[in-house]
Amino acid sequence: MRQVLAAAIFCATIGVAIADDEPKSAEQAFGEVFCFVKDMPPAAGPVMIVTPALADEIGKALDKNEVIAKAHPDEKPPLGDGIPFQSYQDLTPKCEVGKISGEGVGAVVEIKHIFPDTPSANYSDRLVLGPGWKPGFYGIDDVLYGADGDNGTLRKTLVEAFQ
Repeated sequence: MRQVLAAAIFCATIGVAIADDEPKSAEQAFGEVFCFVKDMPPAAGPVMIVTPALADEIGKALDKNEVIAKAHPDEKPPLGDGIPFQSYQDLTPKCEVGKISGEGVGAVVEIKHIFPDTPSANYSDRLVLGPGWKPGFYGIDDVLYGADGDNGTLRKTLVEAFQ
């Protein structure tokens, strides 16, 4: 199921990329896929495009979250708002790919979260790409929160949420 949905999302994005006059890099297309899926329900959202290593970390965190939720049903568990793939969990009206540093595994793709009616609320995060589920494919291996990654990372958040 994961592969079918990921393939459908990728094909939809490639279709948009082909419609453009200028060719896009794989990193640009990946950033656009992220923007497309970031606000989808968890089972169809960004978790579908993470690396196997990050998927493992997310699985461990969700298992811990479930234990806490069962032990304290009247309280919101640490990941009660879902996996934090962006600095703030608020939905953003517009998402754009910004600056891309590097190519392939290790590339960093800036994701701009834009509020057209409130430009002062705009912010950026950065996706770090890693090896995907199949050779030659990429996945999100981490998210650096903030324009400079100075507000933490997704991997760090998954660990610190349970300390």
